[in-house]
Amino acid sequence: MKLLRAFAIALSLLFSFASFAADEVPWAQGTIKKIAGDKATIAHGPIDSVGMGPMTMQFPVKDTAALAKLKAGDKVRFQAIMSGGDIVVTRIEAAK
Repeated sequence: MKLLRAFAIALSLLFSFASFAADEVPWAQGTIKKIAGDKATIAHGPIDSVGMGPMTMQFPVKDTAALAKLKAGDKVRFQAIMSGGDIVVTRIEAAK
């Protein structure tokens, strides 16, 4: 019974994260540690859209034009989604 309940909760979370429209994806906060090509290493707080806690991780960044305006040490806000089994940053900008 506990396993079934845990499975139901996991499915519910999965569908709620997958149902975000582009404009509804919550913003996460972080600091750029490194930029290499189309990837950014970000020390970040929680990323609610993918259910991830705070950590430092490298992400592929879809918006490379926005990434080109940033450098290591910049505080940023960003949106991330699950795509093909990877967490992808879809929007990123300097924090205000």
